[in-house]
Amino acid sequence: MSETKLEGREETLVDNDLSLFPDGGREAYTVVAGACMGLTSVFGVVNSVGAIQAYISEHQLKAVRTSTVSWIFALYVFAVFASNVLCGCYFDRNGCRTAKYLGIILSVVGIFCLAECKEVYQFILCLSLLYGVGSGILMTCLISSVSTWFNRRRAHATAIASIGGSIGGIVFPIMLRKLYSEVGYAWAIRTLAFIITACLVLSTVLTRENAAVMKYQREKLPWRKTLQIYVRYSLDLGSLKDCKFLFCTLGCCFAENGLIITTTYFPSYAISKGVPESTSYALIAIINGCGILGRCSGYIADRFTGRFMIITICLLLMTLLSLVMWLPFGHSLKVLYAFSALFGAVCSSILSLVPVAMSQICRTEDFGKRFGLMYLMTALASLAVMPAGGAIIGNGGAKQYDNFIIYCSVLTFSAATSYITSRFFAVGTKRVKF
Repeated sequence: MSETKLEGREETLVDNDLSLFPDGGREAYTVVAGACMGLTSVFGVVNSVGAIQAYISEHQLKAVRTSTVSWIFALYVFAVFASNVLCGCYFDRNGCRTAKYLGIILSVVGIFCLAECKEVYQFILCLSLLYGVGSGILMTCLISSVSTWFNRRRAHATAIASIGGSIGGIVFPIMLRKLYSEVGYAWAIRTLAFIITACLVLSTVLTRENAAVMKYQREKLPWRKTLQIYVRYSLDLGSLKDCKFLFCTLGCCFAENGLIITTTYFPSYAISKGVPESTSYALIAIINGCGILGRCSGYIADRFTGRFMIITICLLLMTLLSLVMWLPFGHSLKVLYAFSALFGAVCSSILSLVPVAMSQICRTEDFGKRFGLMYLMTALASLAVMPAGGAIIGNGGAKQYDNFIIYCSVLTFSAATSYITSRFFAVGTKRVKF
């Protein structure tokens, strides 16, 4: 059986035993709660990285060119996404227990060391490498764990779990804004580190995979044989021959990088228009605050439109908002407030629904490796997208920022086009929930 009708309208292209997924209950939602706490660390910092970028660009790295500073955050995004590759393979074979411990250690060490950074290479080592790799490992473990407990309500459950990222994105910029002026950069970051550590400890206690749907590694193999399996399994480039997966991956590349580069440089854009530094951090908090409202997209996707359709709609709305509000009227603080609210409401579905959409076109036992490969491609794309954005901004003139907004719009529109194409290869022109 290659197709299963869900709820009478939705087409799922994978062959899974649906009876193995509780799709609710105490155990399943305990895992969702644990993932929510963990993603406060992962996506909370991703959503707040603009507050760090804006501050260090005006203080520690004031004398450094924007294009150079952009490499810190390009490598950070690369590390977050690229580390999914081997971790996805490990999760499919062994579950999340050992991997999440490693992710927590790297994340905690990296964020505490970030408080001591003063040079570009120090920020790359602590934020980009240590914290980035740790976050990527945790992202794979947390999202994959939720996916093993839910099938028909997977988008809804993942959206609830990803609320942690929005909460972090609200609290962290506002907290940093206040602490920067009261206790200085070092203690502001240390305070952030203590909060992240507490969230990760709680996440460790609550999160585990559903053993009933896992295919664990049963036999012990020599380390060379194990390494060969990991390399071959993790870099399953043959899966890119599947057009629906290929275009879903391209959609993820454009969507994730378009969203992250927008939120990373949005505070700097606001400062260039004369907005106070503290207010620029508040704009990021508004984006993430309104993002909580947008998490209902998971319920809408499961119940009415389908995952691919809601992602496409949100990406087109993001493009439209950038071109009709941000580009012509971004000099007005009132417009920036309105844009932040609307953009946050529509962009929040991206981080939560992108992996869910991918899971709809692959088997559950292959989720980890395809999730890892998709985000490896996204990571490689970030090495071009982020520095290119910094180069476009240049010295931060009005014309350069206008070009940057157009650049962000091209990314989100390309993502929408890719998801439309993936949906076409999956279900053709059928009017079904997908």
